Amino acid sequence: MSAKQRRQAFAGDISGGAGLEFALIAPFLIMLLFGIFAFGWSMNNISSVRYALEASARSLQLNNTLTQADIQAVATQKLQALGLQNVNVTITTDPASGGFRMAHVNASYAFVISFPYFSDYPISYTTSVTVPLVGG
Repeated sequence: MSAKQRRQAFAGDISGGAGLEFALIAPFLIMLLFGIFAFGWSMNNISSVRYALEASARSLQLNNTLTQADIQAVATQKLQALGLQNVNVTITTDPASGGFRMAHVNASYAFVISFPYFSDYPISYTTSVTVPLVGG
């Protein structure tokens, strides 16, 4: 068999081609899968923070004598049950107008998505819930 025939035989041989293509594409598909999972996890955390903030605002609405520390404790209790930490909750209250005050309960949360072989992607989330406080 001449060198030209061997080259033609090698070039025409397609056995293992699908395996090679999969080996080239698989790392990118796996990274995409991990990215989708990490992004979904961050969206779940954002939803959980919002849920805890709304529960804290409802507690404040029912008992408008709660302090900043009490609201932080309610939110922290809800968030720890969901597996989240390091969420900052603050309250600001507007002056009374028309027989009631408005309370603004704010939460901020920082989440970092880590991809292997890539730099980290930080996500900062801030949300606010406004509730009326009757009396007081």
